[in-house]
Amino acid sequence: MGLNEIVRKLKERDGIRAVFLLEGESLKKTVDEEKSIETSSMGIPLVNRALEECLKRNTFLCLFCDHAFETAMDHVIVMEDGDGNIIGHDVPPCMMDDFKDDPNIIWLSDDFAMFPNISTCHEFMIVMLPQKVTIIGESDGVRDPILLYPSTTTDMVLKKIFGSPAPNLSSAIIAFDL
Repeated sequence: MGLNEIVRKLKERDGIRAVFLLEGESLKKTVDEEKSIETSSMGIPLVNRALEECLKRNTFLCLFCDHAFETAMDHVIVMEDGDGNIIGHDVPPCMMDDFKDDPNIIWLSDDFAMFPNISTCHEFMIVMLPQKVTIIGESDGVRDPILLYPSTTTDMVLKKIFGSPAPNLSSAIIAFDL
C-alpha cells in the first residue's frame, strides 16, 4: 500500500476529519515549535520523548481529529523524578478504575495522578510519551507507527499551515517508516 492509500484509509477512520502530509517547510515549522516547548504549564521541565521517537521515522502525517478518534489506552504524559522513577501520570478512562480508590494518590486534576511516596529526589520532569498506533500497520506497508499529541502552540501552528477543516478539532501527528 502506498502513501495515498494510507492517507485514504486514515480519512475513512471514525474521528479523523482530515489528513495532511507533513514535509519540507511544514514539517520544519511543526518540529521547531514542538522543540521550543521546554517547560510544562506548571513550570516543570518537559522532555518530549514522543517527538524524539517521531523524528526517527521517515514519514509524517498531520491528522485533525474529533472526540471519536482513538482514545489513549496508555499513558500520554508521565512525571518522573531525577532518578527516573515515575511519580505521576495521566490516567486514561480505560484505567480509571485501577486508580480511583488508591489512598496513596494525590489527584492533580480529574485525570492526572501523582504518587508522592515514590519520589527519591526533588528534581522533576514531565515526559510526553509516543502512543502506539493500531489504525495502520505492517499490512499497510507501514513500520513502527506512533502518534504524538502536540502542544497547544504546535496545534495552532498546524491549524495555521493547513487550516482547520472544522472548529474544535485536535491535531495529532502520526509518524512511521514507509
